[in-house]
Amino acid sequence: MSKQRKKKEDRKAAQRAAASNQDNTRVAPATPVTTRSTRTFASENSNSAKRALTFGKDTYLWMGIGFALVILGMLLMSGGRGDDPAVFDESVIYSFRRITLAPIVILGGLGTVIYAILKK
Repeated sequence: MSKQRKKKEDRKAAQRAAASNQDNTRVAPATPVTTRSTRTFASENSNSAKRALTFGKDTYLWMGIGFALVILGMLLMSGGRGDDPAVFDESVIYSFRRITLAPIVILGGLGTVIYAILKK
């Protein structure tokens, strides 16, 4: 049995004992009553209305586009290997696509995700 559940049961037992005691004598509770607020969870409170989702459909669409741009940038940055392993070809490794275009696409994707999160 969890501690919180045991405390609840002890409080209920003390309240029942106090209610049954008609001559106004003070009954000491089984456990000290704290003044802390207790949290209630949605599963415990069936009368509460359903809470709306934090993000809407539009936000998830923008986040998906941003993640797709990040993945596209990673794919642009990756690449094949040269034909001959003994030859180092700088034009393939240091090409415009890998050095300039791919990082711009990745940063654009990250910017899109940030926009989607902060948009309201």
